[in-house]
Amino acid sequence: MRDVAQSFSDEVFGKDLGLEIGGQSRSGEGDKLPLINPSDGRTLGELSGASAAQVDEAVAAARAAFTESGWATDAALRVATLRKLADLVEENAEVIAYLDAWEAGKVLALSVAEDVPDVVANLRFFIDLIEHDDGRYLRDTSGWGWVQKVPLGVVCAVLPWNFPIAMLGWKVAPALATGNAMVIKPSEDSSLSALYFARLAREAGVPDGIVNVIVGDGPGTGAALGRHGDIDMVTFTGSGEVGRLFLRYSAESNLKRVSLELGGRAIYAVDAAHVSDLAAAAEDIAGAAFGNAGQNCTASSRAVYVGPADERYEEFTKALADAAAGFTVGDPLADGTAMGPVINLEARDRISSWVDEAVGAGAQVVHRQEDVPGDGFWIGPTVLRDVPAETTLGTGEIFGPLTVLIRVDTREEAVALVNDEDYGLASTVWCEDVNGVRWWADRLRVGTLAFNGYSEGTVATPFGGFRQSGFWGRDNGPEAMAGYQEAMTVWVSDN
Repeated sequence: MRDVAQSFSDEVFGKDLGLEIGGQSRSGEGDKLPLINPSDGRTLGELSGASAAQVDEAVAAARAAFTESGWATDAALRVATLRKLADLVEENAEVIAYLDAWEAGKVLALSVAEDVPDVVANLRFFIDLIEHDDGRYLRDTSGWGWVQKVPLGVVCAVLPWNFPIAMLGWKVAPALATGNAMVIKPSEDSSLSALYFARLAREAGVPDGIVNVIVGDGPGTGAALGRHGDIDMVTFTGSGEVGRLFLRYSAESNLKRVSLELGGRAIYAVDAAHVSDLAAAAEDIAGAAFGNAGQNCTASSRAVYVGPADERYEEFTKALADAAAGFTVGDPLADGTAMGPVINLEARDRISSWVDEAVGAGAQVVHRQEDVPGDGFWIGPTVLRDVPAETTLGTGEIFGPLTVLIRVDTREEAVALVNDEDYGLASTVWCEDVNGVRWWADRLRVGTLAFNGYSEGTVATPFGGFRQSGFWGRDNGPEAMAGYQEAMTVWVSDN
């Protein structure tokens, strides 16, 4: 499968095929965008971004396919085609995983085991929902009717770089299953797996123009899509700063629907009075904080110990340091690797500067792994405590392999750390008391709350955040499908 991935990569870079429009691979007419392997800092190749005219072409192709292909109205066609697409994605899991490993530093084994299967699961989940949708029929003394769900039309998905194929699946599966046509803009840091997915969609029989992919940067291509008057919806995962831009673009253009999944500063609370094995909790925190090099909006960037500063707290501190030290950092393609590099030089330097600032202001280093590969963009697993609140690390979203250990005396203090945040995406609590689980669940205000083990839920559970972690809509679950549809009431009067 590596040979297939290499052949695809060579073709795309060799022929500069950064666009998939109307079922055709094309070269962009915009600026060149280098794609860099974060493991060694070398340039994989360059792709030309889409020009303004090519953005219009992609949207026009999507609109024509939505209107003319029958995709929007033929549920049986969508079910059969998307089922075949799910099979093709599953068969090519290793190919896709190699592409994401090269571009985004994803750990190959984890991508094969988790990211690509998540795309397959999403496609099959929404296929099942569409296939078994019996509608909603109503009657009263004035007549009868039904509520008809109709696709929005042309949906633009703007994807992040941290989970390139998984986030594509979260957006594409419900949008296509409900009958929409799509224009997908992958991150300029990780574009190959989206382009490969478009090839698989063509092979599965998805009508030309239903899946379009265009490479480009945010200020140019992203803004053009956000302001485009013939796009009916933008679904975006990324930073709050860019998310606000898409709201502005919508207001400046056609008031298109905008769904935003934004940042997070998740806590992992250890309710020490109800934890039998502190080492097990520490091990789980390490996975939640350092997995994907901490580049995850639900990463446990704050480990909150709820209990007195006694022997158990010191036991937990040591267990967390040991878990961080045991987290294997190295080549994403190698067996046994748990964590690869961060995405680029800017990210590496930002994380390092935040840590140095905090330590200079008095933070204590519990663990900081310095033994990392020399080339590329590497940061080792890091644990700090006593981080001053006024430092950048004390208030910002880390988005790197670092967790801050915080001790509080009471559950109420831990709840305040979550609910008083601008973010409200996800948190985890380790509490082995059933009544305690209910206590926490009744008070914490986050989109996903996991107990006794880090989790983001399943394809059947809605994913999204409270407060500034999200805006309108959810990924995953039936709630996601509703976001890509309009509800139309059809009523027939009795005369």
